[in-house]
Amino acid sequence: MKKIFLTLALVMGVYTAQAWNWIYDQAAWLWAYENLTPEAQTEVKKYLGENIRTQVQTFEAARKKGQLLETADWRTISLDMYLKPVVNDDKNAIAQLENAVEVVKNRASKSEEEVAFAIHKIIELTIDMHNVGNVYLEEFPYSKEDFEFQQSAGGYGKREKFKTRKWKHLWSYGFSVFHSAWSAEMHIRDLKVCHGRYKEQYQAGTVRDWATDMGKVVQPLYSWAGPDCYLSRQAHAENEEVFLAGVARASCRIAALLNGAIK
Repeated sequence: MKKIFLTLALVMGVYTAQAWNWIYDQAAWLWAYENLTPEAQTEVKKYLGENIRTQVQTFEAARKKGQLLETADWRTISLDMYLKPVVNDDKNAIAQLENAVEVVKNRASKSEEEVAFAIHKIIELTIDMHNVGNVYLEEFPYSKEDFEFQQSAGGYGKREKFKTRKWKHLWSYGFSVFHSAWSAEMHIRDLKVCHGRYKEQYQAGTVRDWATDMGKVVQPLYSWAGPDCYLSRQAHAENEEVFLAGVARASCRIAALLNGAIK
């Protein structure tokens, strides 16, 4: 089944947007799988195979080769001045997620390859839409750019040193270096402790509601962060909480989509 997925991915073209590093992707997916109904777990294994853990590693390998899904637009969400999703065509994560859910709902009339690819899309695109770097706000045009900013590289006060970084890289890889020895299970433990009580709240609503929710999360960031801004050590630590809240939301919402589609 994994070979089928990678073959489909090759056909679909080049991948340029990104989610998180594979440990966080894996934590989001494994916790989501824990929250699937028994029926949904059985169906997912039917299409993805028994070794659920390897799915995200397969995603990461495809990412590095530039093989995963169609375009950067597929993996992003755009919100207008009122934080309402802009869905004018199917070249965005919202439309692609909605389409994938319909495929899984109607899986009896679809090929095994189509259903497997739709499940992969649900997992991957739900993760991607909860990455701050993939959320575009009309209010802040530079949110579409991978702009450079100054990130603290040590020291405090007048002695604090800063290095030039890329904004999208921060939200995809910048927080993982602090926990490089952590396993997916260790992250899941923390997610459960800090966010488990919000599970029902995160799962409520539709994909479009979740897009607006992410807009509310990132709006305060872009109120002060933009090209050439300075990110202090304290600001970096506070933003890690925003990052982890995105991981938790994605995990809960993957489960909600698959449970809803597989009944």
